[in-house]
Amino acid sequence: MRFKSFAVALLLGFSTVAAARQASADVHAQQVFELWLAAYNSGERDALQTFLADYKVGQDAQRFLDIRQSLGTFKLVGVKSSTEDSAQLMLLSEMTDRGVLATLDLDPADRFDVTKLQLEGMDLPDEFKPQRMRLAQVLAAGEARLDAARAADTLSGALAVAKDGKLLMSWHGGAADREHAIGVDETTRFRLASLNKMFTAVAILQLQEAGKLSLDDKIALHLKNYPNQQIAEAVSIRQLLNHTSGLGDVFGEEFEKRSQSLRTLNDYWSLASATPLGSTPGSEDGYSNYGYILLGSIIEAVSGQSYYDYVDQHIYRVAGMSATGSEPESTAVPGRAVAYTKVDGKWAQETKTLPWRGTSAGGGYSTVGDMLKFAEALRAGRLISPTSLGLATAPQNNKGWYGYGFMVSGQGAQRQYGHEGGAPGANASLVVLPAQGYVVVGLSNVDPGAMENVVNFIVNRLPL
Repeated sequence: MRFKSFAVALLLGFSTVAAARQASADVHAQQVFELWLAAYNSGERDALQTFLADYKVGQDAQRFLDIRQSLGTFKLVGVKSSTEDSAQLMLLSEMTDRGVLATLDLDPADRFDVTKLQLEGMDLPDEFKPQRMRLAQVLAAGEARLDAARAADTLSGALAVAKDGKLLMSWHGGAADREHAIGVDETTRFRLASLNKMFTAVAILQLQEAGKLSLDDKIALHLKNYPNQQIAEAVSIRQLLNHTSGLGDVFGEEFEKRSQSLRTLNDYWSLASATPLGSTPGSEDGYSNYGYILLGSIIEAVSGQSYYDYVDQHIYRVAGMSATGSEPESTAVPGRAVAYTKVDGKWAQETKTLPWRGTSAGGGYSTVGDMLKFAEALRAGRLISPTSLGLATAPQNNKGWYGYGFMVSGQGAQRQYGHEGGAPGANASLVVLPAQGYVVVGLSNVDPGAMENVVNFIVNRLPL
């Protein structure tokens, strides 16, 4: 049986191990990966589960189906390394333009035992990236994608493209409130999810510039009443900022049970302060919402203001962001969109995962116009100095994908920074290409990654 027939057998649900052993005992890691890729791209649960069981992967098919929902199918575009026992393959997400590095290792003593199957983001080499287009073409193509998604009822939201502060494209569409037939317009306020982390990081850098803290300060220096002083004495502000603290998440089942009683940032301590560190501070990258909760608490301790008052006074007002805030969900906020998530294939209001109010880790709200103002205030040096902005938007963690409050990638003309945010009923993305002065912002009130996929499509094709 040839390899191609082996892949067909997989998709038909036959035993991959039986087919492989009939073919040859000399199975290479890359061949096994390509079998997984065929099953993944098929989107068939049975095909995935058969592969995972036959190759002793120890992961559930639903995990990969969830990834496929977010990233779509993968195209194998290159080989980083390949031996009999291990392969690293470069993949392109055809739906999102994202690069993915896939690693598959085999047990040398058992060619049908996958000891590692890992997917992680990567910056693809230039030859595998989408081709750049003329400005008018990319804007038209982006608008066509937005219109198609709105027509298919897979997206509601707003998107804008600007260059050097001049608006090049503005789009909005879909429903802000389905029950009351209110459409999205330029004044609609969308939940930002993790985009709030940029505000939190800017606030910390402002306080550093004012001499009120150092990024190398330990948590304990500023949060003297933190209930786990052992961790507080081990983790620095810098490690909170760049997601190398070893702290974990704070949003999960326990949060959902208690969300309405968590009304201050310090209330969140009870959810995670007793949890041991997952790694030695500084040694590993690990995205931590809880770390940004603690940064908010530090801002309060150092400034003497609530987190909300501080960012309003020192960020929103300075940038002219009059439609941005974090008022509680129980407060009527004019123009704030209703969050919608898919349940059994239909849009339903999302309430379970919403916090009582937005936090320093995410959950506030804004408009596309206000987020453009934020990006321009940053670029103009009105919020933090150019030196601080340069550090915040340069790689600062181990794998180089995060600075201080900003996701970062690329070099030279392709350098970009910003943030993405996603949660049930919210998907937001802001990307700045500083060399060209481009800013692309997309906000929506539906699940990830409908809006961020369009933002990435535009960003990856803008002329440089």
